[in-house]
Amino acid sequence: MNLIFKNLWYRKTRTFLTVLGIAIGVAAVVALSAFGEGIASGFETMLSSSDADLQVGQKDAVMLIMSTVDEEIGAEIAQLPGVKTIAGTVIGFIQMPEAPYFVVVGEEPRSFAMQHYRIIAGQPITGKRQILLGKLAAKNFKKDVGEKFRINNTSYRIVGIYETGVSFEEGGAVMGLPDAQRAFDKRHQVNYFNIQLTDVRRSDEVKERIETRWEDLTAIRSGEATQQDEALAMYRSFGWFLGIFAILVGGLGMMNTTLMSVLERTREIGVLRAVGWRRRRVIGMIIGESLIITLSGGLLGIVLGFGLISLTRLSPAVESLLSGVITPGMLIQALVVALLLGTVGGVYPAWRAAKLAPIDAMRRDSGGELQWGKTTQTIMRTVGSGSLRNLARRSTRTLVTISGIGIGVGFIVALMAITEGFVDTFTELASAGQADLLAEQAKASDLAFSAIDERTADRIRIEPEVRSVSKMVMGVTSAPGMPYLIIFGLDPHEEYIQHYRIREGRMIQRSREVMVGRFAADGLEKQIGDTLRIGGSSYDIVGIYENGSPFEDTGSAIMLKDSQRLLRKPRQVTLLSIGLHDPAHAEEIAQQLEQKFPDVMVSPAATFTDRMQDIATTYAILNALIVLTMIVGGVVMMNAMLMSVFERTQEIGVLRAVGWKRQRILRMILIESLALSMLSLAMGMLIGVGLSYLFMLAPTYGAFLAPIYSANLFIQVTLLTLTLGVIGGTYPAWRAANLQPIEALRYE
Repeated sequence: MNLIFKNLWYRKTRTFLTVLGIAIGVAAVVALSAFGEGIASGFETMLSSSDADLQVGQKDAVMLIMSTVDEEIGAEIAQLPGVKTIAGTVIGFIQMPEAPYFVVVGEEPRSFAMQHYRIIAGQPITGKRQILLGKLAAKNFKKDVGEKFRINNTSYRIVGIYETGVSFEEGGAVMGLPDAQRAFDKRHQVNYFNIQLTDVRRSDEVKERIETRWEDLTAIRSGEATQQDEALAMYRSFGWFLGIFAILVGGLGMMNTTLMSVLERTREIGVLRAVGWRRRRVIGMIIGESLIITLSGGLLGIVLGFGLISLTRLSPAVESLLSGVITPGMLIQALVVALLLGTVGGVYPAWRAAKLAPIDAMRRDSGGELQWGKTTQTIMRTVGSGSLRNLARRSTRTLVTISGIGIGVGFIVALMAITEGFVDTFTELASAGQADLLAEQAKASDLAFSAIDERTADRIRIEPEVRSVSKMVMGVTSAPGMPYLIIFGLDPHEEYIQHYRIREGRMIQRSREVMVGRFAADGLEKQIGDTLRIGGSSYDIVGIYENGSPFEDTGSAIMLKDSQRLLRKPRQVTLLSIGLHDPAHAEEIAQQLEQKFPDVMVSPAATFTDRMQDIATTYAILNALIVLTMIVGGVVMMNAMLMSVFERTQEIGVLRAVGWKRQRILRMILIESLALSMLSLAMGMLIGVGLSYLFMLAPTYGAFLAPIYSANLFIQVTLLTLTLGVIGGTYPAWRAANLQPIEALRYE
């Protein structure tokens, strides 16, 4: 064990950089997993914190917050045997400058659900236009009891500040149910009902009564597994899935370090074998070094993960939404993955060290090349001369470094391509049907929550600059065999539907008819003439279309009125597709319409996604992942270049002794680093394309992940990779340039 620590301490800088690379990867996993867990647990707590025995929502709704139920049904449920009390809840998200996803909950002021909110200042809600702020929201908005708070252009008086112990809720607000229904245009509607029973043992009986009497509703028992759990599981796995790539990059960097340790100590290993060390003991020493490095990196990564979460909490915009919930299982997972990487990363170097014959090892120069084969070295040497020849001399280290950085670059390429594809596909979808302008509800935090009054569409239609207006309702539900089915509500007499390309059957013409996209039809194993149950109702399949858009081809289209009834949006639509007489003035007309109709956000179709909060959030997450991956890649690159400098200390001393100036040494090392980054770029591009293809194979979501490889993407990734080479090579180059010739020649 002492020898293991001595070997690691002998190369302190290299060991530190390797530990740091793994630590950043582990920190990324911990932080991203914690953020995903924070969102999921926040939703769970918000939706199950009212001490309800049953919750009643719309059947086949992906989540309760996307459910809509007529309020009058609550009075009928209250009369059922076994029901003690019932309370309706409305939940909405609004976009505000300080918080892009600000949650507002509407509750009956005197209902049992309000007991969940513990008042720490002020008093409970007693009347109209009163609001309670969570303590985080009060801090972030700098508000206190008695002040005004604006939501959707309406002022409310803050009567109290509450806490619940859940930052997701404490970053939002609570108002009376009638006020919430007006604020989110859900008059006489709620998202779901919370029910308390006279005897919880009768929950199955009451559940059966409700679902039998109202076929389009579902009753959920406390703790019962639902489709909502699947959606929350996606949030929980999201961070882990993304962070694992950062760990892989750091893990390959660790393998690189271990390989170089074996190469440098070839003679030493030969001596150990000659004095009686068995192969298993040599293997144990090498793997032991790897495990200590990865364990240290894992522990440091956990500390850094806590630090990342603490930094995030300094941002009011995401403090409550991404509060970070770290569970023991999460920490154990991170450490286990790190140790597995240590074991796997040390196996090949350990096997190679143990395989060395004592005599051959003692004859070999320290740092001698670990042979990958003549073909590999020949290829590397033919790439170029000078600086590139130095990379060919250490073909094993070069290939491992390229692989590590290439995985990081490939991950970035795949994410950027998929994001561009997603944005382009959505823009194409929204601007179909000859749309020049698109409109959604102003300040909607998410397209799923956009609600525009149909009367606004009618008033826009009579504007002199407007040629046509098509109303659209978009929502997500489920169908047997397809957990997430996109629903498009369209009017067959309006322009937008004309872009649908029917491959079989015909267009929808009347109520309870549905057109199904080709991908959805294949997934559901449906054809013309079959019936499809959506939201508890049966629809006749009259057409199968194939528009070339994943959003449409994995969804279905029904009559506008049917979609409003299904998604509980009476006289409301999600989007407006607007055609103009003179498209050349689209930007100017959009501004005019926004001023005239302040309840909608209007943009030219080509730039509509630029103003969507959903897209802005996607880009923010993408940029954060790029930064993390770049940091890990930079550490791996710096480590590789430092090892190159250490190995060639005597060589650099000779070059300095024969007249090479510092600038020339500096340039040589930087060129090597840039060459290494460009080789990594080539491999990363291949890995990125391969990852994108694998993502597309996902059975449920693959169609939504079609990538677009634009020239701008390749330019950005190339610049990022070159920057990586400069950052990773600067310190090693400076160190090499500042070596004194005499000291360098004496270096062993």
